Amino acid sequence: MSGDITDRLRRIEFLPTFPHIVGEVMSVIEDPKSSASDLARHMDPSLVGEVMKVANSAYYGRGSIRRINTIEHAVAAIGYTALSSIVLQMPFLSMIKADDKLFDRKAFMRHSLSSGILAKTVSTVFEMGNPNTVYVSAMLHDVGIIIIYQYFKDESVKINALMEKDGVPRLEAERAVFSMDHAGIGSALLELWHIPGEIVESVRLHHSREEIGQKENPFVTWLANGMAKQIDFETGLADFHVFFEKQRDMLESEMPDRYLLAHHLEQFEAAYSQLKELAGFLEQAEEEE
Repeated sequence: MSGDITDRLRRIEFLPTFPHIVGEVMSVIEDPKSSASDLARHMDPSLVGEVMKVANSAYYGRGSIRRINTIEHAVAAIGYTALSSIVLQMPFLSMIKADDKLFDRKAFMRHSLSSGILAKTVSTVFEMGNPNTVYVSAMLHDVGIIIIYQYFKDESVKINALMEKDGVPRLEAERAVFSMDHAGIGSALLELWHIPGEIVESVRLHHSREEIGQKENPFVTWLANGMAKQIDFETGLADFHVFFEKQRDMLESEMPDRYLLAHHLEQFEAAYSQLKELAGFLEQAEEEE
């Protein structure tokens, strides 16, 4: 990586609490009995405010006549999956102005959250890697896209020109402009922010299948990214069997020695339910903006 890129990454405003938040998220999803205050004490006011806003939204607040006034009640209302998605995504999404219509926030969140849910499911079902590590890695794997868009404006214009005018795929366009892609940019920033090395590595390798080799956390992150890309949120969540058929094909192709349908159908049904809830929440959030 060039010194110029590193210098520019260093100038990005750092959220001092973020490494603690990542650690607490991993602890919370490992131990569901963890107190909401364990995570809340590492949130800055903007994150607390976002969690409270979501908890009082029409989606989570439906049927309730009371307004939620404490972070503990907010966590109980939205659940740890939604909570962890907010605290992991907001530091990056907040870099983009709310009225910026060029960046598709909803699509970014759908893909990132879907990748996290599927990564944890795959890791748990097939006993590959650490479920909590791959959940966070998959949730953060595309943060480099935001960084390029927001902090490398000239390079972003060149990348978009290659994609739109010349039909060059995103990764090739990024590598032509930077000599690296958004996986390298994102992982470099996370490393500067002192995020655990196993997460940084999985983010860096999520488009580098050959380099992954036998490393399980990066493999699961890579696989979940591919699986999430197969989800059609407009029609693909209408029926579990339609959803699972696409996931099954990729699982059979990439890990035929581990794939046993009877052993993991129930877990993927649970992931499917989480994805449907995610889709509903994001639709509601978009309407309220």
